[in-house]
Amino acid sequence: MSAGAEALGTPSRDGSAPAARAGWRPSALQVVVALTVAGAALRFGTIDVQSIWGDEAITIAVVHRSFGSMLSHLSSSESAPPLYYTLAWLWTKVFGTGPIGFRTLSALAGTLTIPVVWACGREISDRVGGWAAALAVVSPAMYYYSQEARAYALLILFCALAFLFFERALSRRDARSLAWWAGFSALALLTHYFAAFLFIPEAVILARALGRRRAALACAPVVIVGIALLPLAIDQRDSGKAKWIEESSLISRTGETVKQFLVGLYGPGQIGTAALSGLLALGALWIVLKRARGSERDRARDAAIVAGVGVALPLLLAAAHLIDVFDGRNVIAAWVPFAVLIAIGLGCARAGRAGAAIGTALCAIGLGVILATNLLPGYQRDDWRGAAQALPKNAPAPRVIVAERYGGSPLSIYLGPLRQTTATNVIAREIVFPTLRTRHTAGAPYPPYLQLRPPRGFRLVSVRKSEAFAVTRFLAPRQTTVAARELVRLSGDPASELLLEG
Repeated sequence: MSAGAEALGTPSRDGSAPAARAGWRPSALQVVVALTVAGAALRFGTIDVQSIWGDEAITIAVVHRSFGSMLSHLSSSESAPPLYYTLAWLWTKVFGTGPIGFRTLSALAGTLTIPVVWACGREISDRVGGWAAALAVVSPAMYYYSQEARAYALLILFCALAFLFFERALSRRDARSLAWWAGFSALALLTHYFAAFLFIPEAVILARALGRRRAALACAPVVIVGIALLPLAIDQRDSGKAKWIEESSLISRTGETVKQFLVGLYGPGQIGTAALSGLLALGALWIVLKRARGSERDRARDAAIVAGVGVALPLLLAAAHLIDVFDGRNVIAAWVPFAVLIAIGLGCARAGRAGAAIGTALCAIGLGVILATNLLPGYQRDDWRGAAQALPKNAPAPRVIVAERYGGSPLSIYLGPLRQTTATNVIAREIVFPTLRTRHTAGAPYPPYLQLRPPRGFRLVSVRKSEAFAVTRFLAPRQTTVAARELVRLSGDPASELLLEG
């Protein structure tokens, strides 16, 4: 067996820690440094492989504003608190306002999450910490959010730090750990409202362990932050930005959440990889139940409660039709205690060779999904960059782009300012129909719709198609008036946007 595998978590046959052997073995610190460097290389090295997609484009547009204007537009354009946008606004003053500059903030947060998750696991043992960090490096979900110009990577980092000091408060029972837990919980809540669903079970566990008064004093700042955010949260809720969540089946969202925790948002062979990863995760949980002892079992129980409540509470609220904003993205921070729970099964003192084998298989699947997704454009984010690059720069003006709903924001990133028109008729010399592939839960994505019928007065001049997008261009001999409803009908999507350049 290799030294690296032994450091990650293979105890001796009798269940005790491995005895010292001849030759060099990496220390726990060397292991986490190596894993963090590998995670950074994976995240930063491929940061521009995938296109900016719709939600990222909206974030970029908001942060492009002046600071005051950005804050005033959060209630109408976003559904999250202001901390991430404030940091992103400052970040772009140093690293630029391009897609890569925006994404590096999330890549840094995602990279820093690796040693924090390691520290969470190391509260139990070096082996558990090593496996927790390894899972964070190759988790397709952690990788995905580390490359997205949105608040989720920062949310995960703050929730991971809060969970770390939650663990330390339980073991050390000191005021300093409680203060750090409260501070990072408040930062997490200022980043995303769903941080509250992790804060609640942690607060209850701390109250039972340390006493209600001590826990209440620590919770007070977080509760004050939550109350201060209520007006913004209500305003954002009333704007209807999150109504798209309720339009999909709660059962399908639940299944997507489970899949996301295991193998990320979307990837080749996702049903098979999710099923295999699920079985392996169940194997790790079986080891926890049968072989974990003492503090290992206690920490596993606490991690299971935090992760379970963090997902189940918003799910119950949605099922009861009280507040339905349950979505895999919103509960993704619960992945941290989930990963620690799995790592306990992989690296507890009596895990044996089974723990190492399960952990190796889980990491191999995660890394395979990441690499395959980067190689197969159809499984990546919506490829608006490819669609934009398929358009000639010096096209006859005026040009009208007929894009799917919300397509104007990401196209503007790559084509320059586009404005949506709601006029009954438009005047154009060129009309373009960009379309994207459609994700398919049970298999490969459906190919992009290819619009080949010309509007009246136009002729087809070019077709560009890939597995991720298709672009058809139609040209008229002179400026021609076209009915907007005809273009929408030809697009096949009643929610299509008519976009004008300039």
